Amino acid sequence: MTGRNKYNLLSAVLVAAMLLTTLGGCGRRGAAEEPAGSASATEPVSAAEPAGAAEPAGQPEAAVESGRRDGERFEETIILEGMEETVRYEHVRNESAGFEMDYDWERFERSSGPDAECFVSVYDRPEAPENYLEVRFSSEDADSAAAAVRAELSQEYDLLEGTRELEGAGSCLRIEASEIKGTGRMADQLQAVYIIPAPDGCRIATAHYAIEAAEGFARRFNYMINTLRILDRNGAGALSDEEALSAIRSYCCLVNPELESIADSGDYPAYWEIASSSEREIVVLFRSYTGAQTRYYIDRASGETYATEYVPGISSAEERTGESFNVRDLSAAGVITASFAVRGTWQTASVTVETDGTMAPEYYVRFTDTEVLYGHMKNGDFVLDHADRIACYKEIPTGGVVIQAESAKGVQYSYQSCVSDAEVLEYYETWREEVFSSTYRGGASLSKCG
Repeated sequence: MTGRNKYNLLSAVLVAAMLLTTLGGCGRRGAAEEPAGSASATEPVSAAEPAGAAEPAGQPEAAVESGRRDGERFEETIILEGMEETVRYEHVRNESAGFEMDYDWERFERSSGPDAECFVSVYDRPEAPENYLEVRFSSEDADSAAAAVRAELSQEYDLLEGTRELEGAGSCLRIEASEIKGTGRMADQLQAVYIIPAPDGCRIATAHYAIEAAEGFARRFNYMINTLRILDRNGAGALSDEEALSAIRSYCCLVNPELESIADSGDYPAYWEIASSSEREIVVLFRSYTGAQTRYYIDRASGETYATEYVPGISSAEERTGESFNVRDLSAAGVITASFAVRGTWQTASVTVETDGTMAPEYYVRFTDTEVLYGHMKNGDFVLDHADRIACYKEIPTGGVVIQAESAKGVQYSYQSCVSDAEVLEYYETWREEVFSSTYRGGASLSKCG
């Protein structure tokens, strides 16, 4: 397996997952490090020089966490080609992989795994991306990981090495793979690999970019990598049993507000309890007043959760439901985040006439963290027709959300929760809230149907 193929493998897996599941204070961050070929305070050291020529990357001091939540969005000012640019970032906090960082959500699609994150350019074909950044956890120490990276990449490239000082993670080793081995010519596809030491191994960030787009993507990736901070994968960030139990109870009562009074009345045997607990997973059992048993399987580090259901006398075993979410999307006060508030299936007010003469909504609509999904129902299943990009979720202080979205043709529109009916989203042909009153379209508005 060649170096390029090996280091593209993780991305291929993550991108495939993204295709299947398609899915914060302002300030100015310091200038990112210079891309390959630019003047830098730390010049690259040729891979041909004796071992030890580059100052080794040491173990970082305890990292100061950002305090941002996963998915929190905010703006920063960066410098590109000598000009200031406002970038809209989203915070990534992957505790099972042991790092947090920020990425430019308008230009990259995020795909998450238990030990990695991948950010693919929105201008690339997802099935064959050229410009993307992958960051993963490795249990190997930094020296061993660097040796493995050298061995693979040196099969195709002449390498340059140097140390880099990252604002969030301290000193690391950077290996640049840009010239075709033994030719002195630049390759079509370039890579820059950052090996970042950590107490539990290291984190490996690999930036991939096509040569014709290298200048812009190299700088954007540098800014993103510069925000990376190491997290303790087994530390205080992990969920406790009590936190998981409380979050699941809050979640169930948000989905069905009547549960709170039913469980507290004592008239029905409805309750929540810890069914099992291990270092990596917590299982919370909800026993419904109907007798059904729902088990929520929670990743202690990441908070990712899925559910199974078992009905004594009816089910032969636990059966996985379509219910999945992240318990960290519930705040300590039991309030769900904006994107979580619009879960489920909605339908347009406008209707169409089917071939058999029956009438149906023009579209059924679902929301992910990043997209508005428009489709139809066939035999009870949601069939996707097309998807629009979500630019922003905003919570309304009095309750509900405003969702700003944009179609593939650049049409900008908004959905806003109806003041008098939480199960209605009003449609406006603009992002400008001050002109909502003149851009309302009732036919495109949505009502909750599942």
